[in-house]
Amino acid sequence: MNFDFDVISFYMGLPSALTKSVGLRTDGRVDDRSFWINYVSSLSTPLAIPLVYPRMISVHDLDVKDNEGAVLPPPIPLSSEHISNEGVYFLENGEDGLLYVGESVDSDILQKLFAVPSAAEIPNQYVLQQYDNQLSKKLNDAVNEIRRQRCSYLRIKLCKKGDPSGMLFLSYMVEDRTASGPSYVEFLVQVHRQIQLKMN
Repeated sequence: MNFDFDVISFYMGLPSALTKSVGLRTDGRVDDRSFWINYVSSLSTPLAIPLVYPRMISVHDLDVKDNEGAVLPPPIPLSSEHISNEGVYFLENGEDGLLYVGESVDSDILQKLFAVPSAAEIPNQYVLQQYDNQLSKKLNDAVNEIRRQRCSYLRIKLCKKGDPSGMLFLSYMVEDRTASGPSYVEFLVQVHRQIQLKMN
């Protein structure tokens, strides 16, 4: 029997991600936790999973990646080690779409995606637009495909490194170590140790 390693890793990481989600982490506001639990409990599994473990893709290289005809590239693990200061990333949880812009993104990429030469010039009240270039078209195609899959319009928010919106984006990196739980790798090590103890 063949197993997809990414799928196995995803399901093994769900318990770790759950404890860091808005509804279950200990450092969240009571109102936020109550709303989240009440909201998620009425959702089907396919709609609830992205609220626990969102999907993240890299945007800055959409026009150079060969995705074998697929509109969406493979998702990136939700870990800050996979986020570059030179990159632009899109994260979606079925309700919101967060477009994250690093501090050192190439001006050509910014011009193609936002029609501005620097990240500081991107308006905070960002509206997704399609410009006359391949990168912008592929971003719009990816967002529209996600909206189609989720049957949701997705509220798109701009997030920049160095301001509170950037911290919001990084709060979704559930594979990182936080005050409310271990990193994904540390969690897997704990699971492995428990399995070894059971086997011995």
